[in-house]
Amino acid sequence: MTKIKINAEIEKDGESFIFYVNIFNISEETLKLNLSNNTGGLVRESVHLYDKNKDRLHKGISYMTPINDFTNLTSIETGESAQLILKARLEEIENDLFLDFKGANFNVNQDETYYFQIEYLGAKSDMAPFNID
Repeated sequence: MTKIKINAEIEKDGESFIFYVNIFNISEETLKLNLSNNTGGLVRESVHLYDKNKDRLHKGISYMTPINDFTNLTSIETGESAQLILKARLEEIENDLFLDFKGANFNVNQDETYYFQIEYLGAKSDMAPFNID
């Protein structure tokens, strides 16, 4: 049975955010996981944002990016971890502000606190807070 533990840390870089997602293998076997977000599918299926009241935000535009190679398996030995880096940038479109990931975006507001959570293979990270300044 696949058992993982996930945590996430967030770093702001100008108008962009970098989400460092660490996946720890707590099962008794080596895991082979596709941790790539090349098509945006990982964000569409796994990333959730919550507002300051911890109410889940709906994803805005969901889109797929074509790629040529689907063989991005990562092996994680028992007791080891792998890191996935997801990037998002703030983008203003027609007076609305969006946090735009590869694969999906979320409508956000300036000067608000939000919470990032990733859910993958039945495991969820804690809700990591970040601010849109």
